[in-house]
Amino acid sequence: MKRIFSVQVLLFILFTVYSTYAIDIKPGSWIIVNVPAAENSLKTVPVKLYFPKNYSKSSRTVIALHDYDGSMNSWQNNTNIAYYANMYNMIIVCPNMPRTVYESQFFDETKVKWNEMPAALWIGTMLIPYLKNTAGLKIDKSSLGVCGFSIGARGALRIGELYSDTVGAIACLSGYYDMLAHIKNHMFVAVYGKYNDNTQRWAAYDNAIDDAKNLKSVAVFLAHGNKDSRVPMEQSFMLALKLKQLQKEYKSGYNFTFVEKKYKMHDWNFCQSALPEMMAFFNENLK
Repeated sequence: MKRIFSVQVLLFILFTVYSTYAIDIKPGSWIIVNVPAAENSLKTVPVKLYFPKNYSKSSRTVIALHDYDGSMNSWQNNTNIAYYANMYNMIIVCPNMPRTVYESQFFDETKVKWNEMPAALWIGTMLIPYLKNTAGLKIDKSSLGVCGFSIGARGALRIGELYSDTVGAIACLSGYYDMLAHIKNHMFVAVYGKYNDNTQRWAAYDNAIDDAKNLKSVAVFLAHGNKDSRVPMEQSFMLALKLKQLQKEYKSGYNFTFVEKKYKMHDWNFCQSALPEMMAFFNENLK
């Protein structure tokens, strides 16, 4: 009886260790892991991770979200983010999330579903717990940041707003923040339905400007190219104005930085130009 009990204990310990550190960490390189698409789902979402050369259990983590038609390779292929990851000893996490607006809910009118779960919920309930419990990364408010470009910038904003108890800093590069300024945009219509048929939904669900009130304890970095013809810089101005109003109203918190990039457009060249300041921002605000 004791022997059976001992075997059971041993198996439990081995299972726990394996579950906690079930990925092959290789400092100074990118690896790909597969995160469940939903609880009890057989489908997975590929996620690319970069571990800095001096990786340790205390390394900080930044989730980097790509643009609408991008992939988990976008940040690696279009920027030298790994260079800054090495400089600041940060892990970079790039989930493969094309064709999402970082919604928190699907509707009867939703025609485009990036995967089984709404993207914002998947990041909060599947990806972040995976990084902490399976990959064994240091994931807490002091050490976790999220950044994004274009619609990914909206994603970074929404994750900061929805999970402000877990995320310490966000960086939003040239993002779509006010849906009501894009009522004919196919990306949003494909999720929320036509604006004229769903005006209340468009105003009430995933309102990134209104929900900025949740960012009191989240450091925010905003950058936009002044030659951006795809997403007007007014989108970043509007968010910065909202944060400034909240600063005045609450007398504390809502710390943000706004950077205007001269002569930059809506492309990865703009992201590369903002990268040094963005990564220095994460280094300053994550511990």
